[in-house]
Amino acid sequence: MKQLLAGAGLAAIAMCATHGTAYAQENEQADTERTGGFDEIIVTAQKRESSLQETPLAISAFSGDQMEDRGIDDISNLQSYVPNLHVGSEQDGFKISLRGIGLQGTTSINDSGVAFYIDNFYISRPAGGSAVFFDVDRLEVLRGPQGTLYGRNATGGVVNVIPTPPSDAFEGQVGVSYGSRDLMELRGVLNVPLGDMAAGRISAVYSQEDGYVKNTSTAPGTSDFFGSDGDLTVRGQLLVGDPDTIEVLLSGNYTKINGSGVAMQYLVRNIGGPPPTQALLATVPAEDPDPLVTSNDAPSYNDVEMTTASARLTKDFGGVEAVVQLGTLWQNSDLLQDFDGSSVDVSRFRKQEETDAFSIEARLASNGTGPFSWLLGGYYYTEDTYISRIVQLNGLGGGNFINLPNFDLDEWGSSSTRAVFGSATYELTPAFRVTLGGRYTWDKKNGTKRTNLNFGSPLPQDTPQNVSFDKLTWKVGLEWDAAPDVLVYSSVSTGYKAGGFNVSSDGSLYRPEEIMAYEFGVKSDLFDRRLRLNLDTFYYDYTDMQLTTLGTYGPTNAPGQFTVNAGKSEIYGAELDAQVVVTDELMLMASYAYTDATFKELCNIDPLNAGIFDPVCTTRGFPGALLDGNRVPYVSKHNFNLGAKYEVDLGASGGLTFSVNHNRHSNFFLREFNSPGVDYVGANGKTDATITWNAGDSGLRVTGYVTNLENDVEKTNIYVSPGFVGSSPTTAYSKPRTFGIRVDYEF
Repeated sequence: MKQLLAGAGLAAIAMCATHGTAYAQENEQADTERTGGFDEIIVTAQKRESSLQETPLAISAFSGDQMEDRGIDDISNLQSYVPNLHVGSEQDGFKISLRGIGLQGTTSINDSGVAFYIDNFYISRPAGGSAVFFDVDRLEVLRGPQGTLYGRNATGGVVNVIPTPPSDAFEGQVGVSYGSRDLMELRGVLNVPLGDMAAGRISAVYSQEDGYVKNTSTAPGTSDFFGSDGDLTVRGQLLVGDPDTIEVLLSGNYTKINGSGVAMQYLVRNIGGPPPTQALLATVPAEDPDPLVTSNDAPSYNDVEMTTASARLTKDFGGVEAVVQLGTLWQNSDLLQDFDGSSVDVSRFRKQEETDAFSIEARLASNGTGPFSWLLGGYYYTEDTYISRIVQLNGLGGGNFINLPNFDLDEWGSSSTRAVFGSATYELTPAFRVTLGGRYTWDKKNGTKRTNLNFGSPLPQDTPQNVSFDKLTWKVGLEWDAAPDVLVYSSVSTGYKAGGFNVSSDGSLYRPEEIMAYEFGVKSDLFDRRLRLNLDTFYYDYTDMQLTTLGTYGPTNAPGQFTVNAGKSEIYGAELDAQVVVTDELMLMASYAYTDATFKELCNIDPLNAGIFDPVCTTRGFPGALLDGNRVPYVSKHNFNLGAKYEVDLGASGGLTFSVNHNRHSNFFLREFNSPGVDYVGANGKTDATITWNAGDSGLRVTGYVTNLENDVEKTNIYVSPGFVGSSPTTAYSKPRTFGIRVDYEF
């Protein structure tokens, strides 16, 4: 099966190219006449505008209106609508995975496998995905490696949130929401034209909500977890110029997240650490069986502050368009949490992180109508991150409560990327196109750690390192207009994510990960565009996938993150999406994804079973447990959605829109060790529904909504606590049932 998916698809397209010419000519005529029921979404997934259905990629895209209809207001809600998207949370950030590929480590030099962008500006640190989606023009999710146009940080795919740009109309919106757990949200948008050549737009959203994990502790300063004490996002944009000649867009975004804290919810409690700590841990009461109840006695918070500024210049030279975009990011996060997850004051953890980043991208692209189109560009990115980690540890000595020496670690990391890239598409016939693309990337990483305190034990050595990598990634793609509104596509492409070193632990190196991807798909709008059927099949040959675990290995027993490479992995599957306009009022939607993702060659040390050493792994040069045949984390074999949208015309009173979506997945695992009692997540389903009243031409819109109607919660991530409190699995759970009402007024 290794090359069949795309290889057969490439051959099939090539053999039918001549036959497709007549269809293309018919299609040109159909474009001017067709009517039908699907909203057309224009995307920029290939760094140029194209219709969603005419883009030869596995891509999910949502307009701002569709996001409101479906209640997609943050990254966690998105996973109910995108095949093979998983969003977990760990400490101060999100972990995003697409088709099993995504973020693993959270050190100062770790890279994400799924690139997260806001208006085409790369947000590198995981806490940056926490912001609320508001005043968004569209959202694009590209599945599969995007090594040619997006680079080494997109082996799994890309999530791009594109705000609504300024327009030449005076308009605005105000809104308020109230919901479960005393959720309160205030929103506002104002768009103002500034003469004939400029326009400005400002939007803001403020929200607060009680935490959904109940904390039964009555200790001073404690509260419920995974809530907000008041989050604020403000965005300002200024658009100047003429799109037919030269145009400049200036953007600034400020986000302040005041999280109420992260619960340490233990699945199993293994007592460890120094004898005084073990004595204190022995007094910890049994865990509450309710997954949304805990007792953490330490004051907790999870605060993030992020500021971005960017400028994009677009110049039309007549047949050639030039784009230059530069941006900068400042992000600070501060996390304080109870590290033992109990009503006993055993351990507390504080993590502070500061990041400065800068990027610039310049590209030239043809914008004519001939058979040949091309794009050339260059990219530069640099990032500096500082992380402070402090662990407070207590114990019992002689029957008395005592304070033990702290663990105190400083970490500095720097990353830089330079790349040149290009893509060209040529029409061999009016129906048949071939695309060639390539990107050459140079990466540098350097960093060090300094252990200031180690619970009174000897200090581990600092780990200064300076490493560099370079790689050519490429893509070959074919497209065939098989019939009016039917696109068949196939591609072979490569992806790459830079290697690095374990800066927070022993400084050991890990290799770059590489992927060879074969893809074959069909996009079709049938029966006068009343039935949409899209199919995408894929096969990934994955080498040296990077996997990260937390452990306390080595002679000093100091905690740290350890990234290793999985020698070989295999991921393949199919994604089918269907939409049908039954009547002008009723639309039905369904999708199904099958994914098989397994490790073919992997040895690793499970911190929960650190003493397991398989002889096969010893011969491979990496002592540990043999994990060949285990399933890749975050991937369920089966995932499907069923949805419906129904509109009722109320005449002069406006109209009602009913929307419902049910997402269901089969079981999956949260770590590569596939432990049945720890990593296993069973099959589960989640239903979201909204009802919206649009009050005619008044501009008033009222929406009632419910998410997770079943009120079922599940584990989203596994974090293994360090050995100084006993290596134990902890988890975060998904949000329970949430309901509320939104009121908006547009003018």
